[in-house]
Amino acid sequence: MTHTIRTASVVINGRNVAIEWTKAAQSELSRRDNPLIVELELYFSCLVKKFVHFREDAGDRETVAANERLLLYYRPVTSTACSFAVAERLGRQPEMELHTRAVGRISPKKVSLDFTRGRWKGDFSL
Repeated sequence: MTHTIRTASVVINGRNVAIEWTKAAQSELSRRDNPLIVELELYFSCLVKKFVHFREDAGDRETVAANERLLLYYRPVTSTACSFAVAERLGRQPEMELHTRAVGRISPKKVSLDFTRGRWKGDFSL
């Protein structure tokens, strides 16, 4: 990711998380009427995977604000099954949120966001 012009820091699970976004992302954020919701999902299944989802609504989840137009939340989940047939049908395994002491000690360290070719892109490190 190049041309990062904005940075912020938020606290998730008691730890500082660095947020950076590009000039293109800032431009797209400025066009929005409502804040962009960024879900940072740590998915424990057959393998551990990271996903960044861009949402219009956080549901009942608590968010942290990088600024007035950019809100984030972190969501560790686990699969309830590990079946290729189910994954094919649903696009992934069925899931449930994790709320354990061990998972509560995990948080992202850095989040990077961009807007390119009409789409949001993101990544985070642990």
